Amino acid sequence: MTTLDAVTKKTKSEPTRETVAAKEWVRLAQEQGLALDGPDGLLG
Repeated sequence: MTTLDAVTKKTKSEPTRETVAAKEWVRLAQEQGLALDGPDGLLG
């Protein structure tokens, strides 16, 4: 493997705390049948 290959190779990194929290909020909203957008939605 060349240096360029090592730089351009995609690696899977750990998700950020913000990403984990956002996914959890979406999961909970879907579990409870809440809309994600709109006036009464999670992001409204």
